[in-house]
Amino acid sequence: MKKTLKGSAMLGPLPPVMVSARLGDKDNIFTAAWTGMINTRPPKTYVSIRPERHSYEMIKESGEFVINLTPESLVREADF
Repeated sequence: MKKTLKGSAMLGPLPPVMVSARLGDKDNIFTAAWTGMINTRPPKTYVSIRPERHSYEMIKESGEFVINLTPESLVREADF
């Protein structure tokens, strides 16, 4: 039997990812390696952010962030 990958809530490639946050008119983006799937139904993902990071307070106050998948052409730079 041939296996095929059907559409799903998979997050990949992992890592690195770029996490962006906004609070008011302030924007910030940083790389994160601690991310992954929590579950697929409903689709949920997570990212771990140290409280010392500038974006931590931004995300805590706004309650929002975006996980941006890094294209293959930028993986080395993002991982640096």
